[in-house]
Amino acid sequence: MRIDNVYIERFKNLRNFSINIDENEWHTVLLGQNAAGKSNFLEALVIIFRDLDLEQHTSFNYSIEYKCKGNLIKVNGGPDVPNKYGMFLGEVINERIIYSTIISKAEVKRNKEKYLPKYVFSYYSGVSNRLLEHFDPHQKRFYEELIKSDNIPEQRPFFYARLIHSYFVLMAFYSFPDSKVAKFMEDYFGILGLESMLFVFKKPIWDKKNKNPLDFWGAKGVVRNFLSELWNASMAPFVYEDKVRLDFRRDQKQEHLYLYISNQDKLRQIAKKYGNNAGFFKSLESTYISDLIQEVRVKVRKRNVSGDITFKELSEGEQQLLTVLGLLRFTKEEESLILLDEPDTHLNPLWKWRYMNLLYDIVREAKPKEKETSQILMTTHDPLVIGGLSKEEIRIFQNVKDVDENGDEYIKTETFQPDFDPKGLGVAGILTSELFNLPSTLDQDTLEDLQERNLLISKQEKTGLSEQEKKRLTKLFYNLSNLGINTTDRDPLYQKFIIAISQREDFDLQETSPDEREKQNKIALEILDEIIKSSEG
Repeated sequence: MRIDNVYIERFKNLRNFSINIDENEWHTVLLGQNAAGKSNFLEALVIIFRDLDLEQHTSFNYSIEYKCKGNLIKVNGGPDVPNKYGMFLGEVINERIIYSTIISKAEVKRNKEKYLPKYVFSYYSGVSNRLLEHFDPHQKRFYEELIKSDNIPEQRPFFYARLIHSYFVLMAFYSFPDSKVAKFMEDYFGILGLESMLFVFKKPIWDKKNKNPLDFWGAKGVVRNFLSELWNASMAPFVYEDKVRLDFRRDQKQEHLYLYISNQDKLRQIAKKYGNNAGFFKSLESTYISDLIQEVRVKVRKRNVSGDITFKELSEGEQQLLTVLGLLRFTKEEESLILLDEPDTHLNPLWKWRYMNLLYDIVREAKPKEKETSQILMTTHDPLVIGGLSKEEIRIFQNVKDVDENGDEYIKTETFQPDFDPKGLGVAGILTSELFNLPSTLDQDTLEDLQERNLLISKQEKTGLSEQEKKRLTKLFYNLSNLGINTTDRDPLYQKFIIAISQREDFDLQETSPDEREKQNKIALEILDEIIKSSEG
């Protein structure tokens, strides 16, 4: 599953929006200022593939080209397209893709795996639930199948990661001995193993007859089987009526069933019946989907910590990293589309620096010798994350003014590939490049001092300085020197450059738009050319 081109007529702030993604790359990182449309683009992709899978209308017009199972596919959809959507199969002719074969809806329904991504996986680090609601139809269908089935249904094609999944990931990681997993957990989280687990179950919404909690409120099928396994392995199960906080205004009394698993070995005995840690993860999640889990309290043994601590006490960054990487490991399949919206928000600089390599290791782990067919689209605001990437792996979002067919001005979101690789630039170089458009990595006050110093140097060469200005220039040199910023007069050519550029009123370092940056570069090159010619003459 590799997306190539997308056009969206109008969705939120995406208007006449188009993006070309390098389908040869297994991941693409989306950069841009806040409100540039990155998250809206990911949301639009979820809606497009959700509607195709559910065979329903999409509320906006779009066109998307992608590769799936070796097939070159184009889909046109939206209100202006008859019969919900049109899907076409393409072939390469004279180095161009020609989409000439119509794929019938009956064929798509019979063979979805040939034409649609096997899984669409999404994670959003913010508090908004705008993405979450688009996953509800698939989760509801999975829930309805689950509560009456003797087997865990096929993994739903749309999966949205939540915080509670981090607890299931943690238990699934330790449910089967794995030296790689153990090393990863110790290196990154300092976790040596699980100490104990307490499952707190609640009355589910589907229990209308107030059935006995000791009978799992009448749960059936695969969920009941799993709860029975937990019951048999637990110590002194009991029921207790708890007061549960709903919000700051009110509490509610709820009857809870407590099942305590006293050690890691007992958990492994339960997990063994599910074949592997991915199967065990699905069983754990099935109890959550069935509306039975109130909470899970996991105690872990941690390096350099006396006694044990609860998993909840780990930092948000630790829980965030474990959630994303663990879920990718347990749910990722070939031909998957993975959408990550700022998954690095709470990570420390070292983890951000290693993040893309960690993703790669997880994605490639399943079938390392086969060509990767899944695709990751990810947003970030951090230069550390992209420090090792090539320009082909990045797309920049920017807002520009445009005029519609009625002559009215509007803000349009454009995307482009940067002109150079961020790899090798370093953090400062990335921040001051077109990738982030900072005027400088210096703070505002220091930057203003530098500009004032340069103006005074220019004036000194041109007309001379007053006594007060000389004192000010001396003070600026002293202050900047204490900050580790060297003086300029050791290199006469550089001093000439500073003087010349300070005299140009049309050179404004504070302006960082792409057009202004291009103008600044042109001015700087003109000045350099003049200085070099004069020095040679």
